[in-house]
Amino acid sequence: MIREILREGWRLVTKNGKYIFLLWGTNIVLSLVLTIPIFVMLQDNLSHSLWSDSLALELNYFWLLQFQNNNQNLLDKLPVLFLSLVGLNILIQKLYKGGLIAVFNNRKKNHVSDFFYSGVKYWYRFVKVSVIAIILFAIIFLVDSQIDSGIEYLTQDLNSVLFDIIIRSIRYLTLLFLIGIISILSDYTQIYLALNDSQKIWQGFSFTFKLIKKKFFLIFMTFLIVSIIGALGAILYNIVSIFIPRSPFYFLILTFLLQQMLIIFRLSITMLLYATEVYLFKDQNAEIIYE
Repeated sequence: MIREILREGWRLVTKNGKYIFLLWGTNIVLSLVLTIPIFVMLQDNLSHSLWSDSLALELNYFWLLQFQNNNQNLLDKLPVLFLSLVGLNILIQKLYKGGLIAVFNNRKKNHVSDFFYSGVKYWYRFVKVSVIAIILFAIIFLVDSQIDSGIEYLTQDLNSVLFDIIIRSIRYLTLLFLIGIISILSDYTQIYLALNDSQKIWQGFSFTFKLIKKKFFLIFMTFLIVSIIGALGAILYNIVSIFIPRSPFYFLILTFLLQQMLIIFRLSITMLLYATEVYLFKDQNAEIIYE
């Protein structure tokens, strides 16, 4: 069953591959907005400096401190810009998610006009679900912080490395499990709202909770496998990037191309996750016809 879900999900992704470039283009635009101020500062600082040649090979911390001191006012504003872009990206991704769920749901209506119409239609509902999910994440991380403090208090006098490793491993695994559960609950609630054209969020949460309880293994394992595939791509990139020289300069082009390939791969995995969730949701809620 899981193999079938992954296969059909990948078919949905390949048939709607054009939207990968839309997601990729949005990522590039937001990245440029964030990096252009830094690029301008670096160009102004290094265009007529002897540091430019040596910094291409090795970072000099004396220059870094000098650079930070000379551009302190602008650097202080970068976190605000970064957080603003993160917030904007989240809102845009909700728009895209609504469009992707719609085209995955109806293979015949997968035109760009259908994509944006559905994205706008479901955007506000998805944002409300995401706000609730963010609140739940905040509660989980707050509780996790308190648990971490309690673990430090309990283990400070034990002097047992093995016990500390075991108890912290359990804590991390539990945290990851809860993050996965909330993510699944949020995703399937949004799919419920879109496929049923409903605005009743709490009814969607209730239905999704019952669905996850009924098909927990199938839903969680599909989510886990897709997530692992995405993680393996990032690990492979990090391994390959170790063997790429930092000089001469044209190797930077190769590094850039690999980074873009990784971004496209991650976006494809995101689409695969949505596609498998839509396929699984429709399959589990399909009407049974008795002959």
